[in-house]
Amino acid sequence: NRLAAQCVGMLGSKRSRKDISLELGVSESTVGRWLLLRDYSKPALLPKVLSIDEFKGDTEYGKFQCILTAPVEKRVVDILPTRYSSQIYEYLSGFPSRKQVRYFIMDMNKEYLRIAKNLLPNATIVIDRFHVVRYCTWALENVRKRVQKSLPKEERIYFKHSRRLLLAHMSRLSDESKAALERMLLVSRDLREAYLLKEVLYKFMESGNSLQAKERLREFRLHAYVADIPEFQTCLTMLQNWEKYILNAFDCPYSNGFTEGVNNTIKVVKRIGYGYRNFCNFRARILATVNDRAG
Repeated sequence: NRLAAQCVGMLGSKRSRKDISLELGVSESTVGRWLLLRDYSKPALLPKVLSIDEFKGDTEYGKFQCILTAPVEKRVVDILPTRYSSQIYEYLSGFPSRKQVRYFIMDMNKEYLRIAKNLLPNATIVIDRFHVVRYCTWALENVRKRVQKSLPKEERIYFKHSRRLLLAHMSRLSDESKAALERMLLVSRDLREAYLLKEVLYKFMESGNSLQAKERLREFRLHAYVADIPEFQTCLTMLQNWEKYILNAFDCPYSNGFTEGVNNTIKVVKRIGYGYRNFCNFRARILATVNDRAG
């Protein structure tokens, strides 16, 4: 029993079952059985702050799984076999404490929005700011790729290797980096305008509250309409469709940062285990690695 308890404790670290089995002098299958000794049943209550996301798990149920986390408590609430809205809806419907959820943090997913509106009546729906910034950086990257296609090979390679200069905050660049950036921006009017749009959006993301954010968002839109860069049209459409929930993020002290960190941990768990086809084992290992370490 003591050996099994030691094994369960070691499964909370980022180590493969093979390494653990060799250290304990037992078989890998025994380590797998001991992994399931812990109680990984569905929790009784939902947290007041609930975050949702998806990740690529590649189990027998499909490529993508759904993760629910409690950012305040720094723990995983549960892992669902798929990201299908019907399964998420059924899972959340079983909680009697749904009205206690105060914040629901998500990305731009219409199904998540529908579920939150139907099942979490007292929750403020928040779009995580990371996903907003990503839309803008994607647009800037697409402008860079378009511009560099028309350049000589040597300059194309330089642009590709200097992409971080474009994505970094201008205020954080050294004088040398600013000079290199200026040389890049002289190449194209669209690239200059796209870079300035990125800086305006970064300013928007640093707003102290939703009222300030709303005014800065208006400034960004005006800049974007004047610049008239095709690659930013998707970003503008996203802001128009999700403005209400994006602005909520500036009055909410929570984000999807913990969830994104868990997703990175899941990638490590997958890599050291060479993938998991069995969802039950995969779910148990994620819960053991994240929640036991948090505890």
